[in-house]
Amino acid sequence: MSAGSMLALLACLAAAFGLEQLVVRMVRAVLQASAPLSGDQADSFTYDRMPWTFGERDLAWLWLALVAAAAAGWSAFHFQQYLLLLPAILAWGAALAWDLWSWERVAASVKLVSWRRGWRQSVRQVPISRLADVTVHEKPGRGPAGVCRLVLTLDDGKIVKLPRCSSWGGLGRAEDVANFIRLQMQQVQDMRRRASNDRRRGRPAVDPVERELRAKLKALREGRTASADTAPQDLG
Repeated sequence: MSAGSMLALLACLAAAFGLEQLVVRMVRAVLQASAPLSGDQADSFTYDRMPWTFGERDLAWLWLALVAAAAAGWSAFHFQQYLLLLPAILAWGAALAWDLWSWERVAASVKLVSWRRGWRQSVRQVPISRLADVTVHEKPGRGPAGVCRLVLTLDDGKIVKLPRCSSWGGLGRAEDVANFIRLQMQQVQDMRRRASNDRRRGRPAVDPVERELRAKLKALREGRTASADTAPQDLG
């Protein structure tokens, strides 16, 4: 194979990968907005497994399908056998479907840390109130060979390792998720500290929802009292 043919084949592979990633990101954006991992709560911060994450077996099928699509597309134009465009389209569609099906991601909301693993599409969740620590573990490597992940420590000492992503483009997003989780953990600790202080002073801790209901009830009573005072009286 000549150098020109090799460059053309690589160009086909780059085009197949670029188009696949464009479609995948659009579909994922819709899915994240319509069906967040956190359920009824919005996903505040997220990170995904990149297609170039090193050491992920599921991604081998993605790249095999993309290479097959690129090879079939290149052969169709190089040998002028345009029927080969059909298997090229089918292979590209298979790569797209597999990428969406095996999507791994992590999401953090104000109350939950959620993650989705691989082709089984299993979704797990942990309340932030149960977390004792969160760290970002990074395995350095050259370029896309480096990987990172979040590691959660629960209040019972159990360690939970979340899905990995490439450090090349994913480390910053993983750190953003970790920092957001730490902020929510600090808020949970502050609420527990205030509740403990209230109990120590002999005052029962008031739930925020109950406090809001009491305030509304007080405002309603004051409104009724004001209406009664301003009502016209019969002087006859």
